Amino acid sequence: MARPRTTVGKLQRDQAKREKAKAKQEDRQARRAERGDADGGRAAPDEDQVALLEQFARLHEDLADGRISLDEFESRQDDLRRRLRVD
Repeated sequence: MARPRTTVGKLQRDQAKREKAKAKQEDRQARRAERGDADGGRAAPDEDQVALLEQFARLHEDLADGRISLDEFESRQDDLRRRLRVD
């Protein structure tokens, strides 16, 4: 038995869904670009995110061991958070 063919209405709905998804993706990319410009380019696009997470872990270890003060910890933590990219 042959499969029933897709109706024109279904094809149009699928095409509309794809167009809407593409528009949303373009909007997200535009907002990311604007946010990057507003941040003054603080986050380097090629910066190794794994290395940032390792620095973040070492920072917490330094605080726990008493090697840095709470004020220095908060300052360095803010810097790392600005550079960390969350997708």
